[in-house]
Amino acid sequence: MDIFNSEKITRRGFVKGVTGVALCCSCFPLDRLTAAEVKKEIKINDSNAKIHLAAACGTFCGACPAYLAKHGEDEQMKIKRQKISSSVPAKSVKGIPPSNWMNGLLCDGCLSGGKLAGHCQMCNIRLHALETQENSRCSHCKDLPCHRINGLINMGNYLHRNEYVPNLNKIREMGLEEWVKYEEERWRCPKCSLPMSWYDAECIRCGESRSGRVFALTEE
Repeated sequence: MDIFNSEKITRRGFVKGVTGVALCCSCFPLDRLTAAEVKKEIKINDSNAKIHLAAACGTFCGACPAYLAKHGEDEQMKIKRQKISSSVPAKSVKGIPPSNWMNGLLCDGCLSGGKLAGHCQMCNIRLHALETQENSRCSHCKDLPCHRINGLINMGNYLHRNEYVPNLNKIREMGLEEWVKYEEERWRCPKCSLPMSWYDAECIRCGESRSGRVFALTEE
């Protein structure tokens, strides 16, 4: 390679060249994760606005079962949700993934800088947005919706993924803080205001049916 053969190469250039070769030879997920880990440090200090709940892909992490099992507002219901997510058998319901699909996972939110579920750690959308987008989200990307977003939407039968593109458009129009406030309200139980997950047919505390403001679950 030219970087090693040049007689005029500087020590700094040599180190830079070796580093580039090492990164190119490393496996893709680890390479992307390293870059993301460096940039994500600026995303942590937003606990008041909760903008870390606005995921790179347009998901509202505040309605994710793995997030609610760790950060639910009602301690007893949080413990109940942890038990539900890890032990309830799968159901055959059109539009609803098996109730044990996350198998007891706990998560702090896509851009929290904290603990992430394994599939979120290695998500190509999240890692790409961290590297390329100013706000680490796809909302202002000129290529929206790209093959990454479309690929995930079409993978499996997860109804919440159909909200990715509409959510990203709303984030761009409303701004992060206002959108998160809007989503927090939208995903609350219409009776007792407990936060509900994407696939709660009814509130796990009071039994009230999910709000008409969120997408409908269709049984077979």
